[in-house]
Amino acid sequence: MVLRLLQLSVLAFVTPAMFGQDFELPTDPLEGRIVFEEKQCISCHSVGGLGGTAGPDLSRDYFFGSGLELASILWNHTPAMNRKFRQLRMDRPKLSEKEMLDLLGFLYYLRYLGEPGSVSSGKRLIESKGCLSCHTIGGGSKEGVPDFRQIPRFSAPLNMVQAMWNHAPTMQKKFESNKVAYPTMSGEEAVDIAAFLQQASTAPTEQRLSPGNPRNGRVLFDKKKCSTCHVGEGKRRRIETGLVKMDLRKGVTEVASSMWNHGKDMFDLMKRESIEWPMLEGNDMADIIAYIYFLGFEDKPGQSEEGLRVFREKGCFECHERSGSQAALLASSGSLNSPFNMVQLMWNHAIEMEDLLITQNKRWPELSSKEMRDLYAYLQGKTKK
Repeated sequence: MVLRLLQLSVLAFVTPAMFGQDFELPTDPLEGRIVFEEKQCISCHSVGGLGGTAGPDLSRDYFFGSGLELASILWNHTPAMNRKFRQLRMDRPKLSEKEMLDLLGFLYYLRYLGEPGSVSSGKRLIESKGCLSCHTIGGGSKEGVPDFRQIPRFSAPLNMVQAMWNHAPTMQKKFESNKVAYPTMSGEEAVDIAAFLQQASTAPTEQRLSPGNPRNGRVLFDKKKCSTCHVGEGKRRRIETGLVKMDLRKGVTEVASSMWNHGKDMFDLMKRESIEWPMLEGNDMADIIAYIYFLGFEDKPGQSEEGLRVFREKGCFECHERSGSQAALLASSGSLNSPFNMVQLMWNHAIEMEDLLITQNKRWPELSSKEMRDLYAYLQGKTKK
């Protein structure tokens, strides 16, 4: 797991033009790992078994969600975190806007690489999915179809998915001629099959993919003609609904398996539309998947009028706009640069806010991700100069 986390330094996040909310994404999720350690999050939370045990292992629990959805989880967890800080005699760490963005980007990325698979389950799946009707395991190549022991070893399931993708037109013809149903697989099954193939291969070479670069993936999405049918962002194209409408709360292998499961329909459609099947090489698959994966980090625009309601109902008005209040007036606090600017200010203000609420015998105001979006829409308009 540590090696995986160190690999994060090669990732560059997508550009701001992708998103409904106006913020700049971090350039390196490894910086979020540094924030996670330097701000002592690791004292209570672990990643891959490394760290404290007072909170959950963040690499095992499913913290999928947009930026503000993750922010709402942090915000609602504030009283419990404050109690733990007091128990451990730790000062609550202050965060800059960039540190908050890096931290949330790191938490969002934790599930990207997926989980290790089961070799025994992979072997059963190889048999049940009909792979051995063409391939062999130690029986030598036949009719140009490689033996699984002869294929190059690979470092990640995406290597396998990319090889299957490039081989899909040939396999599709085989399926049709042999009257075999197109085999589908879940993300978990893809990981298990990959685990078995990694174990089975005796090849001297190994193929490697770096963690995907969403910015490169965005370019490849157009270059490989994916945007002919799918919409990643921007204008709606002519055939398929947008990827932004999909449920993207999935790890990388689940996204990849969804692509594979859609392969037969894509093959038939591209044949009708006279579109050449896009071949992927090098790190292409990882980059495209990373682009699709990070579409889920986007926050939908909030509603300012709903944000005003949240601002009043959650008691923010009592301190921040009441006449004579000692709290800084929002109107004079300067414009909010991004949702993460708001979240950072809320985080840094949380300890004083909780102390005040305790003296007033009031409960901590929890916020849903929608309320976070609406609150930002209201405050951005309120503070805009």
